[in-house]
Amino acid sequence: MIVMQPRSVLAHDGFLGSIFLTLIFFTSFITGCGGHGTFRMPEPIPSDQRPVPEPKEKSINIAADGFDKQFAEQVEQSLDLSRQVRNLTGKRQGAINVNAFGEVVNSSWFTNRNGLKRMSIAEVRRGSDSGEGPDTSGTWTVIRAKAEGRTPGFTIQDSRGDRYIIKFDPKGYSELVTGAEVVSTKLFHAAGYHVPENYIAYFHPSILKLGEKGRKRFMEQKDLDEILERIEHLPDGRIRVVASQFISGIPKGPFKYKGTRKDDLNDIIPHQHRRELRGLRVIAAWLNHYDTKANNSLTAYTPEGYMKHYLIDFGSTLGGKANGPKPPDIGHENMVDPHQILLNIVTLGFYVRPWEKVKPIHYPSIGYFRSDIFHPQKYKFIIPNPAFENMTNLDGYWGAKIVMSFTDEQIKAAVQEGGYSDPEAADYLLKTLIERRDIVGRYWFSRMNPLDRFELREMRNGKAALCFVDLAVETGLESAAESRYRYDLWRNGELVEKSRAVEGTCLALPPSASDEILWEFRIQTQRASNGKWSKWVLVYLRSDHVSGKLTLLGLKRQE
Repeated sequence: MIVMQPRSVLAHDGFLGSIFLTLIFFTSFITGCGGHGTFRMPEPIPSDQRPVPEPKEKSINIAADGFDKQFAEQVEQSLDLSRQVRNLTGKRQGAINVNAFGEVVNSSWFTNRNGLKRMSIAEVRRGSDSGEGPDTSGTWTVIRAKAEGRTPGFTIQDSRGDRYIIKFDPKGYSELVTGAEVVSTKLFHAAGYHVPENYIAYFHPSILKLGEKGRKRFMEQKDLDEILERIEHLPDGRIRVVASQFISGIPKGPFKYKGTRKDDLNDIIPHQHRRELRGLRVIAAWLNHYDTKANNSLTAYTPEGYMKHYLIDFGSTLGGKANGPKPPDIGHENMVDPHQILLNIVTLGFYVRPWEKVKPIHYPSIGYFRSDIFHPQKYKFIIPNPAFENMTNLDGYWGAKIVMSFTDEQIKAAVQEGGYSDPEAADYLLKTLIERRDIVGRYWFSRMNPLDRFELREMRNGKAALCFVDLAVETGLESAAESRYRYDLWRNGELVEKSRAVEGTCLALPPSASDEILWEFRIQTQRASNGKWSKWVLVYLRSDHVSGKLTLLGLKRQE
């Protein structure tokens, strides 16, 4: 039986939005409990890029938000019995905003890029940039001090009238923050997230002048001198910076990783149930982006009349942070970590954590960035992130697919955009990123069956087949010669073929029929390295009752 969900017509109304969410949760529940012979098409996700009334600007108290995530929400979750049962039984609430193939649709939050179609090297280099950065041939007017974060900086307007937030490298660590900011911006953009235009620029302090008084957070000359004293200068007196161009639209403050924004009528999907925010956990861990709190995001009301959501401020990714290299515990412990505190008490402090075996920092421009003790699922962020804590294996696999979509050449192109003056430092960064990428792939592709990109294809003999790509083989993590596949075939809920071997990566399709049929292929993978058969990937096709032709409907993955 094929069950088609009715198309949702969602007006700008909170009540109808609630109805939509109820349908989604109900569909997810029924689908998870359904047996063979049924396939439910996901409820179509309404566009969130329709014109809506302009919301008010909002801010988030960093300290209060940190306390809430670190303590209040942890207590709340521990008392949520239904959540604990779902976690224990492996039936966690799935992401809502996915299509029949488990993919995220383009939205004001995310645009499918490298994970969908491999970008060219030139596209990776360009990233989100639309220009060449600030004009350094004229005067920079300092408008105000940088209001957020620990990185010293200020806002300028160049001679062309363009505005940028200027951020610097800490003293003694040239290229540490500025390089990380640009490299990570390129990679996050290619992954699909909306990011600012961040440029490496060099300027001489003589081009700076203070703006008119009376502006918010106006800077006196002594304030400017104090900032310039704290940062790194090149031997010729110039200063290397990252210039972050103002995002198009009207800033409306950060977004939260939980709930919805009530004054944005397009925002109807709870953020903790968005796959692109859950899967961000995997991508952020790869890039050592431990500071994923809400204040490192931004929402802007676009000229088209909808809210667009950005990730910002990547200066504390890779091996550095605002005031120097990352401490070795970053990524291994939360800012306040009850588990580690308890471990210290139980072991009387004698337990030596892997990160405590500190290795020296060889490259000041890279900082402390390792792959040897990196574990993608055990990676910890500065404070707990609600979306990350709701991540399922399906979300993690989605994030891993994006990480593994980056080729060595693409990562190298992003690293080159960081403008590192020491070739050995750049090579080390590239090597570590590639090693961490492969660790992500090996972990997630061993937990989930990495067969993907299913399509109906006409073969040379004129017959049609269902073909797929084994991502573990495509990315070089596994050998095609040592990989085997088999499948069961179900017809309207009845098993008609069992454990049939697959030659190559294409399956012969069943014969055409005169009635409407739901075909279900249940495919497994086996590697010679362990001899075990993987979890299932269930692929659904419909046979048209008139023409007999097959249509690819979607898939499910066994978690």
